[in-house]
Amino acid sequence: MNISSKKIDIVIPSFRLNESYLLPLLSLHQPANWQFHYFIIVDNPVVQVPPIIEEIARNGEITLHINEKNLGASESRNKGISMGSAEWILFLDDDVVANADLLHQYAQAIESYPNEIGFIGLTDFPEPVNAYTTGLEIGHLSHFRIAQRKEKFTWGVTANMLYRRSSLGELRFSTLFPKSGGGEDIDLPLRVCLQHNREFRCIEEAKVTHPWWNQGKTDYERFVRYGMGSGYLLFFHRHRTHFDFANPVESLILLTLFSPILIPAFGWPTWLLYIVSVPLFEWVISFLKVSSKGFKSPLTAYYMAMVKSSFEFGVVLTLIKEKKFSYFMKRINPTFSRSQHFRLNKWKIIKLSLYLVMTLYLIIR
Repeated sequence: MNISSKKIDIVIPSFRLNESYLLPLLSLHQPANWQFHYFIIVDNPVVQVPPIIEEIARNGEITLHINEKNLGASESRNKGISMGSAEWILFLDDDVVANADLLHQYAQAIESYPNEIGFIGLTDFPEPVNAYTTGLEIGHLSHFRIAQRKEKFTWGVTANMLYRRSSLGELRFSTLFPKSGGGEDIDLPLRVCLQHNREFRCIEEAKVTHPWWNQGKTDYERFVRYGMGSGYLLFFHRHRTHFDFANPVESLILLTLFSPILIPAFGWPTWLLYIVSVPLFEWVISFLKVSSKGFKSPLTAYYMAMVKSSFEFGVVLTLIKEKKFSYFMKRINPTFSRSQHFRLNKWKIIKLSLYLVMTLYLIIR
């Protein structure tokens, strides 16, 4: 392998500069005959730099860059890209705990598959600590662990992902996404894959562990923000969208918008019954899902449904903000697989059956 290809820039955007997380990342064991350089991009102009981080930067072991103003996750990562020159760029979050052999695993992957456009590592989570994190574990973390399920894929979370610089070319994280993040870690790798007509290779052995957000406490606002960011994907990648059955948030909007017609036609009680049935049936489906994983917890099902609806609410907020109403009830398919409108699965069939039974009961009672 060419010596110039055995260099990796490690870009870590940070707001807090929490040394308890950063120092272990900066101290990861490096394989022989490889060169690594860290770029810590601080997106907090008034941050107090810990003395030990300041000393490491002063010694030239890392490049520490403090943004003059808050730029957001996308632009901070872009700065890290432009400041380096290595053929490979590893993105890590500033709060992950990496396996000791992380850099060895990526170096070995490059040596084994030198022509890949990049690699998706495994971003794992600790064991759940309560009903809320159990709901996240069951229903909302599959994309973090895509490296456990796929050999290749079109995108991975930027908490742990390696790009080939030449594959990136002039492509960068889009600054049109919200500063708080959401959507940009799907958008960029998808554009890279589409440009090269190939996918990233997954490396399960390149593992980091991400802590539970907010110490595992209930936090719906985070998923609203993620949904808002992901909403932009619909019109940024409009050719990869398809229509789907209305989710709970969309269902409540439709029932509200058509209430001037529905209430006179069917009466208040029937309209209210459908309003109530939307969150109730979503909870039923969530309970069936958690039960299928061995958990018989109504509270876990509740949290799972709430997180899902929070994300969906965020998507709708973006459509309203950007006046993109034609994307209502549309979904993004960020893969090379063919999209299908109103695609069914087991859970959708069960939910549709619940509505059908309720409607038949109202007709024949």
